[in-house]
Amino acid sequence: MSKEKIIQAAIEVFSENGYHRASMDEIAARAQVAKGTLYYNFPGKSQLFKTVVKQGFEDIMQRTEADLNSSLPMKEKIERTIRHHLDLFLESRHFSHIVFNEISNGIEQDVLDELKELKRNYLSFLASMIEEGQCEENLCRAVDPNLAAASIVGTLESTCNYYLNHQDRYSREDLERFAFTMITQGLFISLE
Repeated sequence: MSKEKIIQAAIEVFSENGYHRASMDEIAARAQVAKGTLYYNFPGKSQLFKTVVKQGFEDIMQRTEADLNSSLPMKEKIERTIRHHLDLFLESRHFSHIVFNEISNGIEQDVLDELKELKRNYLSFLASMIEEGQCEENLCRAVDPNLAAASIVGTLESTCNYYLNHQDRYSREDLERFAFTMITQGLFISLE
């Protein structure tokens, strides 16, 4: 229980202060745990930061994987993948701030390397979904699945970042519809 309280407090403190200005003392105080408890669970700030980001991405991968391994039609798989990604960034403004602003802000190289590997795994995971659509269901264009996966994640992250700064203009449903249209149909009707 205290580990979850620490992680939640860390998300807030990292988001509000940035990685470098965040202190383990403030995280312990916010989590209402003794400093010894904090350091017992997380020996250093970089390890705590890595845990925060890793847990968020692992959560989205698990939810998405469950849908992709189901017998749902490809359209529904794509809709759910988009929804899970949006959930990750929109349900926690603090987590979004960390990913959009702090993920490469002078963090120790070994932690950055682990986070990059996690993102590579997620992109590979999405690329396999695209390959499935190309091969089995002949639904996806003949494009490089890895580039397509990177484009999808880039589109979703940029759209979420924009939405978080302009929530008064769009509903969550608008955002899901927009992302689905952009990812499945592209921007232009036809340029041929």
